[in-house]
Amino acid sequence: MQVTITQEAKERIIAASRPDQTIRINGELVGGCGMNVEYALWWDEANPTDQVIKIGEVTLAIDSQTIEHMDTDKLTIDHRPQQGFRLVTPAQILAYGIQLKDRWV
Repeated sequence: MQVTITQEAKERIIAASRPDQTIRINGELVGGCGMNVEYALWWDEANPTDQVIKIGEVTLAIDSQTIEHMDTDKLTIDHRPQQGFRLVTPAQILAYGIQLKDRWV
C-alpha cells in the first residue's frame, strides 16, 4: 500500500505525537442489511500480520482486511479544519470527520 500524508495532516499528527506509538488505519464492516465500512485512526501497536508503513516521523499500521475494504493500493491521509482527517483514494473519499484518538475511547 502506498500512503501519502498531506502537510496539513502531518502537522496535526506530529502535534499530537506520542513517542513509539503507531497510528492504526482501521476499516470495519458495520450495519445490517446495508453493509458499510467505517474507518478510524487510532493510537495502537502494530501486530505481526500488519503492513507497517513509515513516513518520516509517522508510523502507520494497516491490516490486510482494511486494505481489502479500500480496494486500492493508494491512499492519502488529509486534514481539513472543518472536516478533521480524511482518507482519500484516487477513486473516492473513503471517510472524513475522523479524529485521531485512543483505541478504546
